[in-house]
Amino acid sequence: MAITLLLLLCFVISAADGSRIVGGRESAPHSRPYMASLQSRGSHFCGGALVRADFVVTAAHCPTPDRVVLGAHSLRDNEQTKQVFRVVRAFRHPDYNMLLNDIKLLKLDRSAQLTPAVQTIPIGPGTPITGRQCLTAGWGYIDNNRKSPDKLQEIDVFIINQRTCQTRWPFLAQSMICAMPTGAFRGFCNGDSGGPLVCDGGVAGVVSFSGRICGDSTTPDVYTRVSSFRDWITRVLNTDGSRIVGGREAAPHSRPYMASLQSRGRNFCGGALVRADFVVTAAHCDSSGPYTVVLGAHSLSASEPTKQEFSVIRSIPHPAYDGDMNDIMLLKLNGSAQLSEAVQVIALKSGRLRTGSQCVTAGWGDVGDNRTLATKLQEVGVTTLSQQECRKRWGQVPISRTMVCGVGAHTLQGFCSGDSGGPLVCDRAAAGVVSFSGRRCGDPKTPDVYTRISSFTDWITEVLRSN
Repeated sequence: MAITLLLLLCFVISAADGSRIVGGRESAPHSRPYMASLQSRGSHFCGGALVRADFVVTAAHCPTPDRVVLGAHSLRDNEQTKQVFRVVRAFRHPDYNMLLNDIKLLKLDRSAQLTPAVQTIPIGPGTPITGRQCLTAGWGYIDNNRKSPDKLQEIDVFIINQRTCQTRWPFLAQSMICAMPTGAFRGFCNGDSGGPLVCDGGVAGVVSFSGRICGDSTTPDVYTRVSSFRDWITRVLNTDGSRIVGGREAAPHSRPYMASLQSRGRNFCGGALVRADFVVTAAHCDSSGPYTVVLGAHSLSASEPTKQEFSVIRSIPHPAYDGDMNDIMLLKLNGSAQLSEAVQVIALKSGRLRTGSQCVTAGWGDVGDNRTLATKLQEVGVTTLSQQECRKRWGQVPISRTMVCGVGAHTLQGFCSGDSGGPLVCDRAAAGVVSFSGRRCGDPKTPDVYTRISSFTDWITEVLRSN
């Protein structure tokens, strides 16, 4: 039995090779305005769907892309409708395991501008009934000879009874949906992974896996059942992590440890210089594309002689980072910073951080919860909360001992979008790293959450020692 199971798993792994639309038709241009193309180095590799102006749902097995393109019909044409985004954080389902729980959310670097060619799509209200006609679309292979289309393809599919599908896929879970079109060799193919199964105008599934031959009716196409993950999706959308509002401009260069992580000259995360050649930040700030670290800045837009810019030669996220927990990362710079009045390292706080500690956090993020980014460094006072009080306010969202919670002195004071990775400074030492907050920046009902640095002192020491 063990050998049979092993052989079955080996077959499944080779068969479920990232999904593959054949036998379909070209979509009417921009008739599926929720469609997203996930790209690496300009090449499409997976699909997705825009479920909020700044969030795309896709498959967990799809790698985090260099960029996400919305508003496309033709991938090659220079269409005026296209909008291109960078991913600032990927939320893979914490229980993803090869085929199970194959779902991921991508947080974009800004909200999409909604137009006739770019629209969000709602999450479907429940499970589509057997026989229901639905639709899937993508830019994946259009035959089994690996021929890629330039323009969006789509195909009608019909929901298959769960028990019937289990005769073809014995390991099928309740969190999966099976669907097939009419006729042989029609269905999704390589490059369609992560795209939506749309039923009754909502996302019912996410393209997950199929048989080795695209559209083979003996191995129905399998989608992740989105309704099984509604609570998790809601929690992620409501805690989309990273957001300073209600603060004040810092005195120029009074926070000389501050680092700005930048992509194409634009700040997307913060950090703190902990050694002349190392910056600590949040693991969710990791980017597959190139980015730089700017030290010695007060104004991001002014040409300040105090600025020093470095490239990152190695990003080292904590090995146990899972999209939520252990949200900490070290960045090895391509040189050592020249320490000056405007550029200094900060010590790491050791020992216990008492409830009610008066701390400060700083950054160049959103200053009004309306995507108005700061050009000059902002700061805000923070009072730490007890674990018990923080857990009470957050409800079902897990708050672990490796996290620190804090609130501002007044309502709507705290960090905001673009402040992720910045330090929580208590007693002149870095005690935390900006991790996540509620949907409204600085809302005391959902306190700001930081990664507790003292929980990772041994790991930080070892990384610095070995580099």
